Amino acid sequence: MVKKVAIVTGANRGIGFQVARQLLYDFPGDVIVTGRDTAKGQSACKKLAAEGLKPVWHELDVTQSASIRMFVDFIRENYGGIDVLVNNAGTVFEKDSPLSMYRQAELSIQTNFKGTMSLIRYFLPLLRPHARVVMLSSELGKLSSLGKELRKQIDLDKVTMFDLDKLADKYLAAIKAKVWSEYGWPDRILESISVLLNVFVYALARDLKSDQRRNILVNACCPGWTATEQMKTHLDESGCLGGVEARSPEEAAADVTRLALLPSGTSSPNGDTVYKRQIINIRD
Repeated sequence: MVKKVAIVTGANRGIGFQVARQLLYDFPGDVIVTGRDTAKGQSACKKLAAEGLKPVWHELDVTQSASIRMFVDFIRENYGGIDVLVNNAGTVFEKDSPLSMYRQAELSIQTNFKGTMSLIRYFLPLLRPHARVVMLSSELGKLSSLGKELRKQIDLDKVTMFDLDKLADKYLAAIKAKVWSEYGWPDRILESISVLLNVFVYALARDLKSDQRRNILVNACCPGWTATEQMKTHLDESGCLGGVEARSPEEAAADVTRLALLPSGTSSPNGDTVYKRQIINIRD
């Protein structure tokens, strides 16, 4: 009998930890907790084990191809395929970070976008029928965030991973030259990267609809402002950001887990960006 398996990246703390925890209660198979730091990952697994849960730990750095290949080999050898992949690994900088905007953008692109895309490339052949892929992103990432000429470069019916990879490089070049606004990019790094991620999700789901493996669903989930360790410096004394109260990691993770556990045969959402269980139209 084939053993089911779910993978959560960046799962040693925050939303990723809570997603792994919820999957361990509700997913009928193994749940693999991954992260770059083995000590922190093993510590997280001990916390889960204290609840009587049985997580599997494996080191994974999505920015390093060698790390991804080692993990893929582990999955092939022990499971042969995957049923759930939650892409949570990402970089969030503290408010008033001393790093330059370019350096923040570079690190964010490397992890949040290119790392996620690299992981998907390696795992695409291992997705089983009815597999579920969820990528953490933001509902801010709409095409309307971009300038008119920049929007013309993104045709949702034709755009490819290669196109988006090159667009990410152009974004970094514009940041480095301090001309991002002139080229139609938003001021916020999160917003720009979320556009790339949300379009990637749409394109991936579009292409998988014709795949012989049936009913593979791919979605982006916006957790909203969440009171994680990384986000705390952005919140005011009342736990709000921009007048909006931050969600708990448990609450945000519940929305991610829901998409990861969509029942077999479900057709929607797919290729969508979902925020608080509502589909966001990224074309707006």
